[in-house]
Formats: sequence, C-alpha cells, structure tokens
Amino acid sequence: MLEILVIALFLLALCGALILLPILLLLKAAQLLFERPLNEVVSTVNEVRDHNWKNADAVERERMVRNACGWRVIGRVVGAGALVGGAFVATSSTIGFACCLAAWRMLKPIKEEMRDAFAYRSTGADDEPLYSPG
Repeated sequence: MLEILVIALFLLALCGALILLPILLLLKAAQLLFERPLNEVVSTVNEVRDHNWKNADAVERERMVRNACGWRVIGRVVGAGALVGGAFVATSSTIGFACCLAAWRMLKPIKEEMRDAFAYRSTGADDEPLYSPG
C-alpha cells in the first residue's frame, strides 16, 4: 500500500513539474526580453512627468494631480471588475469570495484618495515636490 502511495505522489509531482516548468521558463524568457525596454519606458515617463511638473504653474499642477487621481480610480475600477468577473468564473466558492473581497479592498480607498487629490493646493514654487498619494 505504501508503494502505491509513493508512486502516486511521484507521478503527481512529475506531472506538476512537467506543467509548471514550461510556464516558468516562458515567464523567465519574457522577463529577459522585456525587462530592459519596459524599464526604459518607465524612466522616460517619469522624466516627462517631472519635467511637466517643474514647468507648470499652481493651477496646472492641481489639474495634473486630479487627472492622475482620475486615472488611478479608473485603473482600480477596471481591476476590481476583472476580479469580480474572475469570481463569477471561479468554480470554487472560496476563490469567488476571495476575488470579491480583493475587489472590495481595491475600491475601498477611492473615496479618501479622491478627497485628498481634490483638497490638494499647489504653492507653485519651483522646489515644490511632486505630489504622491498616500
């Protein structure tokens, strides 16, 4: 009986390795291919944002903060919608509940984040730091 259990566990581990190994190799290949170009894009976007912030007056900076907050809210709502969609597709009620809980936790800070963004008042000073939420 013990031999059958050991063989079954070995076959299960072998099948798991045969399924997971190609996925892990694909992820590593994607990381090697796209990591450097993505880092360059992110650094360029950050440089442009810093440049725009330094060259903006107080009213324009407040508009930039509100615009960025709006995009973050849109991203949160889309992500939460994807999680709720995953909850409906999930076969397990536990996974579905976890997806719904994660979606709720994504949506919860929106009210405070919007309140902070709309309460932000820029001084217009040249050395004013870039607004960061939280």
